[in-house]
Amino acid sequence: MALKWTNKAQGALNSSADRKLRISSLTKAIGLASVFGAATALSPAAQALKTDFGVEYRATGFQAESDAFDTGADFTSEADNGFAHLIRVKSDFLDEDTGISLHTSVELAGDRWVGDNRGYTAQNDQAFNGTNPGDNVRLDLGYVQMPFGHTVLRVGRQATSYNNCFLVCDDRRDRVLLIQPFSKTFQVLAIYDRRQDTQTFANHDNGDQFVLGFVSKPMGLDVSALYIKYLNNFEGNLTDPILAGQNAPYAIAGGDLFSGYVSGDVGELAKATVGFNHFSNGGVENDTTAPEGDFFTDASLSQYLRFEGSVGVLDWGVQYVGAQDGGLISSGFDTYSSLINSNPESTASPTSLYNMGGLLGVEDYDQSVLAGKLTWNVTPKLAVTGAVGQLDIDNPGTPGNNNSVSDESNFYDLQVSYQVNKSLKTWVTYGILEENEAGALSGNNLLGALPSADFSQDDVQAASVNLAVSF
Repeated sequence: MALKWTNKAQGALNSSADRKLRISSLTKAIGLASVFGAATALSPAAQALKTDFGVEYRATGFQAESDAFDTGADFTSEADNGFAHLIRVKSDFLDEDTGISLHTSVELAGDRWVGDNRGYTAQNDQAFNGTNPGDNVRLDLGYVQMPFGHTVLRVGRQATSYNNCFLVCDDRRDRVLLIQPFSKTFQVLAIYDRRQDTQTFANHDNGDQFVLGFVSKPMGLDVSALYIKYLNNFEGNLTDPILAGQNAPYAIAGGDLFSGYVSGDVGELAKATVGFNHFSNGGVENDTTAPEGDFFTDASLSQYLRFEGSVGVLDWGVQYVGAQDGGLISSGFDTYSSLINSNPESTASPTSLYNMGGLLGVEDYDQSVLAGKLTWNVTPKLAVTGAVGQLDIDNPGTPGNNNSVSDESNFYDLQVSYQVNKSLKTWVTYGILEENEAGALSGNNLLGALPSADFSQDDVQAASVNLAVSF
């Protein structure tokens, strides 16, 4: 740090007081120079570390109602409403010398507001820090990415979505992921996931899975497929006496899953996407469900076919979604209805009241949705979307009841969204699902458990007002 003295300044420092002031000033200057020098000495390391920070915030107010929810018990009603908000703080760190990066996200809040009594539960007993536990702030994401030439290795808590949210949507996995590109348009993926581990020294509950797949872009198409093998840590029936006092086995232990999709343009006006999930060979049986084929012990298939495009200020979409024999569909898949699925695993939708494709493989239980939507882009920021469709359900019956039930329900949806600026968006949703004798409602993480899942006699409706900030 350079100190510049002028003649005028030197003349002003002739008295004793001025000398003391001068000494004090010099001492401070030397101290600042030392700090600056130390910082300069560290600057090469500091310059090699690149950082990026971000914030995600969401607030939602919601209401769900149906005569079916009024069970006649004391203090129950046909409607419920609430307010919830989500705060995630994100930070990424990159060592430019090695290419190694650390990616993190911490969830500071993410629940329905219940009042002053927060009621937080303790953290998992199996933790690094068991003597100083926390109760509300928690890890959302945290993984390290390491490049080895063109190969990339990721280890840690990661987010995952696949097959346009048909297989999995905004989930979190403790994962080891290897990405090996063979060209600019072809990559191979190898993955190990630990999906569940709730009881130590009781490996029947381990949700281990190995994944092998690829992502490719041949001839302008997007093509991908995965094969997932769930380790068979338990094989047998849930009623087995050896399970007394133990946590339940991982429900789809031993299963084989194939999932894939193909997407591409059809002419100049539309994009077509077709995808599927095929699950079989589950090792866990359950005598309390339908007589055969539970927990994917038999083959279960699900599929979708979607066309979407734009004409002027209008965007349109039509799709078919089906699940046979309890075929698997992620809760986050966009069905065009705010009441059916459309409920990502880690960012719940409070209006999602029916979960299509969540039965884990019940033989002869079939579901399908045929739907269309139309979006009018009123301005570049304001959009209005309307959707209509039909939900069909074939239910083979419950144990002890061989009477199968089939029914269909129309649904109607309306959404208005406004993109205030690049960081702020707000939107309103309203949906109706007509009564159905064959299905059962499921609720969601924000709305909570429903007083009654039976909507055989009453329509169901739900609405939400939302605000999201991201930067």
